[in-house]
Amino acid sequence: MKISWHHSLLGHNTFGMNVSCACYAEYDSEAELTAFFAEGGQSALPKPFLHIGAGSNLLFTGDFPGTVFHSGIKFIREVPDRTGAPEKLSVEAGAGTPWDEFCLWCAERGLWGPENLSGIPGETGAAAVQNIGAYGVEFQDVVSAVRCFDAVTCSVKTIRKADCRYGYRDSVFKQSAKGRYIVVSVIMELSRRAVPRLGYGHVRAAAEAALSETGQESLTPGLMRKVILDIRNSKLPDPAEIGNAGSFFKNPVVPRSSYDRVENYARSRYGQDYAVPHFDAGSGFIKIPAAWLIEQCGWKGFRDGNVGVHDRQPLVLVNLTGKASPDEIIALEKKIIASVYDIFGIGLHPEVEHI
Repeated sequence: MKISWHHSLLGHNTFGMNVSCACYAEYDSEAELTAFFAEGGQSALPKPFLHIGAGSNLLFTGDFPGTVFHSGIKFIREVPDRTGAPEKLSVEAGAGTPWDEFCLWCAERGLWGPENLSGIPGETGAAAVQNIGAYGVEFQDVVSAVRCFDAVTCSVKTIRKADCRYGYRDSVFKQSAKGRYIVVSVIMELSRRAVPRLGYGHVRAAAEAALSETGQESLTPGLMRKVILDIRNSKLPDPAEIGNAGSFFKNPVVPRSSYDRVENYARSRYGQDYAVPHFDAGSGFIKIPAAWLIEQCGWKGFRDGNVGVHDRQPLVLVNLTGKASPDEIIALEKKIIASVYDIFGIGLHPEVEHI
């Protein structure tokens, strides 16, 4: 275990918050992590404990008084097939493997599954915790099982997908098992048979345009990945260029009556033929894009000193100068939440975890 005291977290969060932790601990293998806890090494470290990935979905609200753990377990390997299904392939990836490296690895081998999740920053272990999602696909659509270190029993266990309790940007690892399980690797089930997901937004149109441009007869995982990356790059800022944590807010899921109120507002403003973007969430509930709500309130492209709202994607709050403080981000967050509630009566909730 590599341990560093009074460690800067500036390079460990994509928002670029210039904060630090009392202690930073990184390990490179499952065996190293298990031995450290079994021998009581954690007892000498300051609490509380926090395990992070690449910090792409975090907002540090100040210096962290305890120990930040990070996985350096990086590998991708095929898992021996026990199903007898020739069109399927199980692949295991270490928790510290950058998620987009895994997506690239699959695309290069003609394997379908995570291509719509290409370009999402962060690491594979965090993807399993967060249940990342984009363009009609979620992590739960490709995961088979998650291997975790149990900090209580000091042993590694495999948790089946059904027991991960995946929901919208949620999992058991964020709820009842938070702090107990540390993801060490993830097993995903991929397909050799073409299964493109084209039903979200203008993904189908973009894919058809890519086929026409390249002259290919059918989509491949590599071409589908390129389509998704082109869409992302046209809308979302690169955290390496401007500090951000991606989608800051969750898309609200509201009763039909709340959606009707939003629709009436929009049609009074844009005409009776205007269609509010929405998705049927089942059981009488509707999911409304938070980005649309925020844009209606005039926040798109907003700038105030060190912080702002991205000019192409209002769901993304940005550290404009690289010098923003946590308080400045939080102040902007609160203003956006208040304005959306004042106009639509809908409460926004952050997707980004506040630490």
